[in-house]
Parts: sequence; C-alpha cells; structure tokens
Amino acid sequence: MKNFKRILSVLLISVMVTALFSACADNSSDNGYVRDLRSSGITDPYVNPDVKFSNLTSKEDQDELGRDLEKAGIKQSYIKDFIDYVNIYNETAPGSVLDGWNTLDKVSYDPYEIQDVWVQKYPDFVGVCCRMATFALLRDDIVVNNADFEKISPWSLAFDLNSFEMMPEKYMTDEDLKAFEDFYAPIPTSLSTDKEEQKKVLAQALEERGIEFKNSELKFIGLVTHNTIDEANPFLFLDHAGVIYEKNGSVYLLEKLAFQEPYQWIEFPSEEEIIKYFESKYNLDTTGKMSEPIYMINEKLF
Repeated sequence: MKNFKRILSVLLISVMVTALFSACADNSSDNGYVRDLRSSGITDPYVNPDVKFSNLTSKEDQDELGRDLEKAGIKQSYIKDFIDYVNIYNETAPGSVLDGWNTLDKVSYDPYEIQDVWVQKYPDFVGVCCRMATFALLRDDIVVNNADFEKISPWSLAFDLNSFEMMPEKYMTDEDLKAFEDFYAPIPTSLSTDKEEQKKVLAQALEERGIEFKNSELKFIGLVTHNTIDEANPFLFLDHAGVIYEKNGSVYLLEKLAFQEPYQWIEFPSEEEIIKYFESKYNLDTTGKMSEPIYMINEKLF
C-alpha cells in the first residue's frame, strides 16, 4: 500500500465510474482520493414514521448498544474499538450528526461538506467504511475456511486497506486483515443481468470459500452488487455491510454509511423492512447492464 496514491492515479477513471454505484464509496478528492460523484443520500426516499435512528452521539445510546453487543457475544475490546471510531467520527464531523432518535426523513448528509471538514483533521486517513465497521465487531464470527480460491483484482478493497493502514488507532491484526480481504474479496462472474443466476454464483462462491457465520444473535447483513464497469472482468462485490440483531420485538441495524458519513443505529419492525430500506437506497444502476443487488443475512440470500 506504500504506492497507494500513485496506483490510484492510474486507476482514477475506472474508480470514479465505480464510485457512482458504490454504497460505501469514498467521497474525498483533494488528498489523492477520488470523490464520490453521486450524493449518497436515499435516492428514492424510504419513509416509515415508525422507523427511528440514532447517530450514537450520547453516552446513553452508546452504553445501551454496548450492552446489546456484549449480550450477543461480542468481546468488550471489539465493542470499545467500534465505539472509539464512532466518537472519532462524531467529534470530527459534528455538523453531520443528529442528537437523540430521529426519523430517516431527517437525514441530510452532505458528503462534500463533511469531506472539507474531515481532511482538515485527517488529511491521510479517509475514515471507516461499512465493511470495516462491520468486521470490527464480527471479526471472530465470520470465518473463511478455504482461502485457496480464485483471486481477482483487489482494487475494490483498496480504500479499505489504505484506511486500515492510516488509522489513528489501529486494532486489526495481520490475521484479521487477511480474513477481511478473504471475506470481502470480489467474486468473478458473468455479464448476465439475471439476479437468480448471480445468486447461484454468489452461493457457490460462499460454499467454495467455506464461509461460516458463527453468530446467530448478531447477524451479518450485506448488499452484493454486480459490477460490469469492465465488461471483460465482471464481478460481484459486497458493496454495503452492517450487523443486525433482535430486541424487544424489533430488529436493529447498525451501519456506517460511508467513509466520511455517519454511523446509524436504526430500529426496524422486521428484517423485511430493512431490505426495503436497502432497496430504496442502494439500487442505483441506471445502465441496465447490472443485475439487481443481492441481499444476504448471514448465509441466506434474497
């Protein structure tokens, strides 16, 4: 990663196009990173007055979340790592977060304003993305039993890996980083826009890699996109990730929206409602050349 900026300069155009469709895309530009060209707010607004979210600005909310995570079997040190970066974000870009619990129609994140504030404090650290935040909590609970699988271009994870390297407070071991790369590694596929066909490719890849989700209390939730920017090398990629768990009849989603966008802790009435939220927010293909996104909750595909 030492030559990260030089490598990115060669790949700038392709990465910029990819960013148009990326749920966890980077938003920066002035320090050698590419700016996400779309606004990453909800594209076709999801409105449900019964669904509320917290940006985890209060100690009370953070403590409650911590108790929930510990009850679900997450190590206290992992919870601390996660909350530390929640606070780093909220203290760095306080104008982008809301106090208390709010409905999602109150969301109004401006990635460009956040970028301007962010780089003043962290010119080399682009922030934490959804994949990183999720793995911080589930690094013991997502296992890749067979790392000997076909590897393709790692550029889809370049921002993630550089961010881990530039973190002001590092928490990932070399073993963790290897597991992160193996789990999120892109999956080679065809140009077919048939979602069912792509689901079969994804299911086969999960089986071949021996991916195991060990935690049934705190589940992985992911959105898998079909990337056809380079038609010679199409692939499936875990473009957005979070964790979900049940409490008191509700299902809670914990997500980091993007590198320089906030953490959200959202209370939904059901897992199905979370899929509706994802569908309204992240199905961004306007080319007709991509399959619809695939959603996964642990090993289950939707």
